Amino acid sequence: MKKIFNLINQYDSIIIARHKNPDLDAYGSQFGLYYALKEKYKDKKIYIVGDTNNLNYFGDFDEVDIDTRNNSLVIILDTVAKQMLREIDYSHYKELVLVDHHRNEPDITHDVYIKDVNASSTAEMVADMLLKENMDINLECAKSLYMGIIGDTGRFRFNSTTPKTFMITSKLLETGFNLQKIHDLIYLESFDDKKIKSIFFESVELTDKNVAFRKNTKEFLDEYQLNSHYVSRGLVGQMAGIKEIPIWVNFTYDPEEDNIKCEIRSRDYEVLKVAKKYGGGGHLRACGCSVNTWEETDMVLKDLNQLLEEEK
Repeated sequence: MKKIFNLINQYDSIIIARHKNPDLDAYGSQFGLYYALKEKYKDKKIYIVGDTNNLNYFGDFDEVDIDTRNNSLVIILDTVAKQMLREIDYSHYKELVLVDHHRNEPDITHDVYIKDVNASSTAEMVADMLLKENMDINLECAKSLYMGIIGDTGRFRFNSTTPKTFMITSKLLETGFNLQKIHDLIYLESFDDKKIKSIFFESVELTDKNVAFRKNTKEFLDEYQLNSHYVSRGLVGQMAGIKEIPIWVNFTYDPEEDNIKCEIRSRDYEVLKVAKKYGGGGHLRACGCSVNTWEETDMVLKDLNQLLEEEK
């Protein structure tokens, strides 16, 4: 971790990026690092870049020209895969740092790579880095990192949560942010959202091995005017917490990429091996990939059925 801060000290221009279609961990780690660096290095130009979606409870992003990018230190958080990034964010830099907790091997040329697959989240990694450097964690930094941690731990319900996770979280809580306001901001739902979840769940199907799945077509998105990212990531959890279902997968057509996003989850089975077969990645029991046709989604289901047979 010292290598990152050695580079940060050297550069007057620093760009903080993360994967496309960000989740709470991507946002939280990005904004957490941003607020900490802005506080410590008041004379440096610190930029925060990327796309946005309905999970953006954090702030606005900068537009950075190519010349600036080519002369900057670029820090990419929460992914090491080109397919997860905007090309502009990994193609232009003076030096590049990767910080991630996933199990994929990077396909991005880099100067420094910090990896911790035992961390609950990239937000936890960033918080740990800041604490070890004795950097001030202000209120906005702490709030962002906390949101990243609860996002990737499912509010501390997943096995990725460790004693270290709670220790770091306790340090963030010492800044005095309002815990209930953060949880209300993220988790309170509208009446219409609840109705959509009911409609979604009514069409969940099961394979003969009790793999739950839902195929969200373009017609479904259009009928209810839904964002594909919200449906893909935001609704996969509707199939969780059911004792008869060991694995669940959400297939969603993405009109921007013209492909089908596959979000795969399990309580006990290492579904990552299936995601990797289709060019994806992530965590052992929470991961994803993309396929091009609905016929391929049936192949994913077949592989998940086979995984259950092999690991019984």
